[in-house]
Amino acid sequence: MNKAANHSRFFQYYLCCVTRAVLALTALVPQRAVALGQEPYVEFSPVPGGFAIVNAGTTAAIYVDSQDWPGVIRAANDLANDIKDVTGKAPSVIAKAEVTNRTAIIIGTVGKSRLIDQLIAGGRIDVSGIKGKWESYFTQVVPNALPDVDAALVICGSDKRGTIYGIYDLSEEAGQSPWYYWADVPAKKHAELYVKAGKFAVGEPSVRYRGIFFSMTNRRR
Repeated sequence: MNKAANHSRFFQYYLCCVTRAVLALTALVPQRAVALGQEPYVEFSPVPGGFAIVNAGTTAAIYVDSQDWPGVIRAANDLANDIKDVTGKAPSVIAKAEVTNRTAIIIGTVGKSRLIDQLIAGGRIDVSGIKGKWESYFTQVVPNALPDVDAALVICGSDKRGTIYGIYDLSEEAGQSPWYYWADVPAKKHAELYVKAGKFAVGEPSVRYRGIFFSMTNRRR
């Protein structure tokens, strides 16, 4: 067997071990995942003043500006798929700067999304806490967000990754496991999804660049 094949088998074994270790650790913590220090904001039954993502008669559409970052648009589609995995109902994803639904999930980046800029100009959201910050975002239920829009769930990011993190944070709170892609962890099933009234913000990370790094250095003996 050649060296390339040996390295390939070792990498597969190493990745499997890492995945099993992480899954073993996650089994020891509460099943509902929430960012450190963050208040849970997704509920599975109606809440006063809350926003219905999915219930018996509603599946909220997702709006994202076509001029926003491609990664944000990609993550918005991931959110729709995650909601389908959790509830069995798939929201439509509409990539344009005009909302035509009475209720909607509005996703966008400050200065990059015409939808978000319209909400700012109308005084419907305040981005002073995240504007110009690194990878910050908030999720907020906004009544009467736009003309002819009775209620919106707004995910607003300070920059590209801030918006993307906000999107995936909602997916995780709703019941989708971050490990569904790598380890086939199934989503937790819920018939209904609601977001509590209020504004839930996450500021700048203490470490700017994070990731998982696998060292595959070829050591000579």
